[in-house]
Amino acid sequence: MARSTIARPVNNVRHGWQLFRNRKAFWQMMRETFSGHYKMSFLTILIAMLAIAYIIFPFDLIPDYIPVVGWIDDGLVFYLLLRRLAKETQRYNRFKAMERKQTNPLQ
Repeated sequence: MARSTIARPVNNVRHGWQLFRNRKAFWQMMRETFSGHYKMSFLTILIAMLAIAYIIFPFDLIPDYIPVVGWIDDGLVFYLLLRRLAKETQRYNRFKAMERKQTNPLQ
């Protein structure tokens, strides 16, 4: 008999919570990306554009006019977008730490 645990759903919620906790870094990353100081990975840009287009446009794998079931694929795409943005925010934080280390080598 298989044991059921709640560890998997908690891990799934962790990505959204991590992005929420790092929201200041996320918005700073977005500002620096648009100003040209920081370059996001091509994969993140591609996933973000496709995810937003998939959620907004009515052409889905499962049509949205079917209640609840039609929103599952949109939710999955949104979840994958959150995961990718959380990883990109971590990458940005490492970038900023390396930038600080280069400008202040004594630390």
